[in-house]
Amino acid sequence: MDIEPACTFYSVKWLDEDFTETDKFILKYKDKTEFSESLQALASFITDVIGEDGAYESYFRFENDAHAIPPSGIYQVGEIEIDYRDFKLRLYCLRICESIVVLFNGAEKTSQKAQDGNTSMVFYEANMFAQRILKAIIKREILIDTENARILSDTGNSTEIIL
Repeated sequence: MDIEPACTFYSVKWLDEDFTETDKFILKYKDKTEFSESLQALASFITDVIGEDGAYESYFRFENDAHAIPPSGIYQVGEIEIDYRDFKLRLYCLRICESIVVLFNGAEKTSQKAQDGNTSMVFYEANMFAQRILKAIIKREILIDTENARILSDTGNSTEIIL
């Protein structure tokens, strides 16, 4: 019996780039041993918690118009307990609803405020992407199909939407 995921994930990319912002985040940290455990824990949280349960507000940090994961606190992922209180990495995103999340880029958390330290540039970009997406939803250039957990352009395309 196939179980449908509770959440569909999207990412964004600049028109002149080969990789999505989320791919760039993964590529930036995947070969750095000091981040391998954090990257794996973050991937598990995205797929095993948000992907299976849904994108509940409590799973996200609010970062102006954008959101960030992981949340603060301790979470159970399967049989593993993960402490996110001093987590090394931050991945920015936009939680549109419980069934749709757009993943952006992220960085190493090096300061108390998201707009400072290593996260500052990706924080500002994430908020810019979030603002563009939210504005396109309001203008109905992007349509949200919550029943099928999809984002559609005003032409019905769900694979690539250019803003």
